Amino acid sequence: MVTLCYADDTLVAVRGRELEEVLRRAAVATELTVHRIGLLGLRVAIAKTEAMVLGGVRRWRLQANTALRVEGQSVQVKANIKYLGLVLDRKWTFEEHFARLAPRLVGAASALGNLLPNLGGPNAPCRRLFAGVVRSMALYGAPIWAGRLRERTKALLRRPQRVVAQRAVRAYRTTSHADWLGRRRGVLTYRLTQVVTGHGCFGHYLHRIGREPSTQCLDCGVEDDTAQHTLEECSRWAVERAALVAATGLVDLSLHSVIGAMLSSERRWDAVASFCEDVMSQKEAAEREREAAADALPLRRRRQGRRRRAFLRHDP
Repeated sequence: MVTLCYADDTLVAVRGRELEEVLRRAAVATELTVHRIGLLGLRVAIAKTEAMVLGGVRRWRLQANTALRVEGQSVQVKANIKYLGLVLDRKWTFEEHFARLAPRLVGAASALGNLLPNLGGPNAPCRRLFAGVVRSMALYGAPIWAGRLRERTKALLRRPQRVVAQRAVRAYRTTSHADWLGRRRGVLTYRLTQVVTGHGCFGHYLHRIGREPSTQCLDCGVEDDTAQHTLEECSRWAVERAALVAATGLVDLSLHSVIGAMLSSERRWDAVASFCEDVMSQKEAAEREREAAADALPLRRRRQGRRRRAFLRHDP
């Protein structure tokens, strides 16, 4: 018999060769534990007590009504039990633990996501704090279950963390999960994230999600309007680009080179962020004009959902 006590959770473990022996020993051990706890002036809630059998399940052919008697009450033997916040199952797969955890994570991620709009809202440190809430919930007990993760359970953990991560960096939900966890400086803004990820007011992206009939750049007429085109080539942004080059000293404006410059100094980060803010705010204003036009194509018309109304209130 082994008894483990932590705070108000007590675990009693016994061994046996046959099911009847295990149930008998478990009942006696639990009775003794309940008695010792009673001597301390405390009372065990038998109605909340759970029982589970590890190993030998197939050979013993557990019945649905298998139970043990404690203090004159019946304690049902279940497929899993909850101990210290972890749901333990007979095969130690932790699948039931993640099945119960996933809805809680999604709920927390959704609630926090509502507090983190892309425009305005809390600053970067506060966003990281909110993201840490969901991460700490997801990783609770990780040293115990980490070695038993499967692809399906990994997906259950990634989905809610992805929601909050995107809100933390002010990214669209179509953005991939890759990020810059190792950077030491800079704050990702809504418009800077659009340029870095390519998910924003670019003809290439808007055509991909069904918001524009083609990938054409509506500023200069080039066939494919991408983040790289906006950053390096589009004639509409020549003045803003000249200011960016003067501030950073860059000759190569490829996205890889620009990101490297951003990570090298605070001054360059701010210069790139300023370029993105100026250019993307104007591209967004032009997109809103196209949406509001009387002859706008049906695919350009946007529903006025909650997030859209909040966006317009913040940046009309």
